[in-house]
Amino acid sequence: MLRGVRRTTLAITALLLLAVAAAPATAHDPGTPEGKAEQAEMLRIYEPMWRSGERIAGAPLSCIDGKVDKYPCKNVDLLSFLPQSELGGGGSSSMWYWTDTSDDNEYVLYCRSNGVSFVNVTDPVNPRYVGNLPAANGTNSSWCDIRTYRNYAYIGKDSVSHGIQVFDLTRLRGLTTTQTFTPDAHFTGLTNSHTLWINQSTGFLYVSGANTCRKGLTIYDISTPLTLRLAACYDREVYSHESIVVNYAGPDTRFTGREIAFNYTGQGRRFQILDVTDKANIKVLSSVTHPGASFIHQGFATSDYKHMIVNDETISTRGGSPDFVYNIEKLDAARYVGKDVATRGTFVNHNGYTVGNRHFQASYRGGLRILDTTNVASAKLPEVGFFDTDPASNAKGFSATWMALPFLKNGVVAVQSIGVGLYLVRPTGAAAVR
Repeated sequence: MLRGVRRTTLAITALLLLAVAAAPATAHDPGTPEGKAEQAEMLRIYEPMWRSGERIAGAPLSCIDGKVDKYPCKNVDLLSFLPQSELGGGGSSSMWYWTDTSDDNEYVLYCRSNGVSFVNVTDPVNPRYVGNLPAANGTNSSWCDIRTYRNYAYIGKDSVSHGIQVFDLTRLRGLTTTQTFTPDAHFTGLTNSHTLWINQSTGFLYVSGANTCRKGLTIYDISTPLTLRLAACYDREVYSHESIVVNYAGPDTRFTGREIAFNYTGQGRRFQILDVTDKANIKVLSSVTHPGASFIHQGFATSDYKHMIVNDETISTRGGSPDFVYNIEKLDAARYVGKDVATRGTFVNHNGYTVGNRHFQASYRGGLRILDTTNVASAKLPEVGFFDTDPASNAKGFSATWMALPFLKNGVVAVQSIGVGLYLVRPTGAAAVR
């Protein structure tokens, strides 16, 4: 195991100033009461990066008797940890991944408040920080989102005038020392954005929560990767917080091959299914909700596309952390099934993604939680594993794990913790993907 060097008093002072320099962007629309409340909460509990600990690398650590290193765990081993101080500083939020098909190297693209870190995770026990792309215009925002198309990364930020940066990821090839980069393109046709999604099959970028399109869903053609061309605007809801868009191949064969968007409207309290194939005539197939809906944040389909697992970010803060299940076997007749009532703590669920019959949930102070989707039709999602990045608390609040990324090779999951750093873990036993 390798351990990092001590920080100096000067570095600590500088980082504290960075932490409080500006109010962070929120997971909600910053113009709403929910968003303002979350800003205040994040400032209150922000953990400066100098407290993030020391590097862990060189050998995997096993989860034994409910602990791995200092972290509570169940069926999840710790492969490595890179502290925020070794990743370019600032806070942190979203992340994505890229595999270089020329050499099979794998990278985590780690969003920070002041830029993006590129981390080579081909050897997950010995990850390497290889590059930094500073934020556009020197902006600092706690919310940064990133997605990839072909060999390009697209980066946006909320609550600041940032636009969208485009970066050619092939520039990471062969790096042996850490580089500081400039973007290959900078799109200023919008100022801020909350979340991004790219349909790999069609080459369309879907931007949610931007200053464009009344904060609805703004769609760009990026088939020419360094150019963003406005293709459509869906603004029939008060807000689009996030959308997952696919070329549909699920059980409703009427829509096979159609471009379908699963849209989460935040304070609009609706989960929507949209047919966005014809950008000039976007159609609402379903618009549904669940009892007591507060802020319908994000969701992800089960592997067979029969059900959608949805998180409601502010309903969770009122006690417990349920996931909400919808039946989507008929896209134009989606219906609410029920909520998972298992008690796992009062932590708040954030983004979730499904691989096989496992749902990987980033749950703020609850860290990474892994749920079994076998009985999802009955709204039962038993927890089969977890890795808790905040050993001190499982209470409600908006610190610790914002994103868990389960799409890396060999069962590796990247787990982020706000202002703390990047963990690489591997589920084992009952938590492993089936």
